[in-house]
Amino acid sequence: MDIKWLEDFVALSKARNLFQAAEARNVTHPAFGRRIKALEDWAGVPLVERGHQVTSLNAAGRSMLAAAIDVLDILRETRQGLQKPELERSRRIVIASGKTLAHSMLPELMASVQRGVPPFQLKVITTTLNYGIDMLADGEVDFLLCHAHEPLYAQIDNPNYRCRRVGADKLVAVSAPLAPGGRHPRHAVPKLASDPAVPFLAYADSMSLGRILRDRLRGLCVTAQLQTLYESDLADALHAMARQGFGLAWLPHTLVESDLRAGTLVRADSARNDIHMEIRLYQSVDHAKPLARQVWSRIEAYAAR
Repeated sequence: MDIKWLEDFVALSKARNLFQAAEARNVTHPAFGRRIKALEDWAGVPLVERGHQVTSLNAAGRSMLAAAIDVLDILRETRQGLQKPELERSRRIVIASGKTLAHSMLPELMASVQRGVPPFQLKVITTTLNYGIDMLADGEVDFLLCHAHEPLYAQIDNPNYRCRRVGADKLVAVSAPLAPGGRHPRHAVPKLASDPAVPFLAYADSMSLGRILRDRLRGLCVTAQLQTLYESDLADALHAMARQGFGLAWLPHTLVESDLRAGTLVRADSARNDIHMEIRLYQSVDHAKPLARQVWSRIEAYAAR
């Protein structure tokens, strides 16, 4: 059975004769006739009453026509159903992002991007830096949004990937105040080996913020005096613990800016020791789908503001 035979048969039912049906199907008359005959051979009975000028369906042909229409409708609906997820995927952008950036940076970025392209579905996967890099390398996501600093991430800072600086932030040493409304920190950054040990609120090793902080920490304090009291892969969790006075934390300025103004958190070190970092969006050069390339042009416009 060939689906073309059924389509030919339906065309024949609508035409007055084989010649008109063949023309409608854009095939020669002999080829069309052979295909109708092949369908009759498959059915095992004649389906058509062949006259000199007019061709009509016999009783068996009318039964076959009803079945052919049903089968073609089912196949067409099935094909459309199978293609729908692929069409939806083609209009979907998937971004891997750190948890903090997913709510602090991504909404503004995507609002700017979506103003310049046709509507698309956005899926955000919040994850750690290591997993985010792997997902980008494996083609599971279209973009990776992350904090970045020197040294660069060798796995994606190479010609196979491109990136744009889409924002900036800084890690600020903060603590709850020693007294309500005061400006002195309950837990100051230890500068001397003789300074008392300080309870430390640490990022999980897998976080980009943790990687950035570890790379710079030895130049900022006596790390031996930091005693890890609490560790989390969520900056918001460290933020909440710091506000309750549990320890010293280095948190993104965008996260604690309102606390510093309100006095619920105070600086635990000088502003000159803030750790500056970029916010970058990465994309694979070789595996970007058309929509992702279109979005990238809007990313470049955003980055150039």
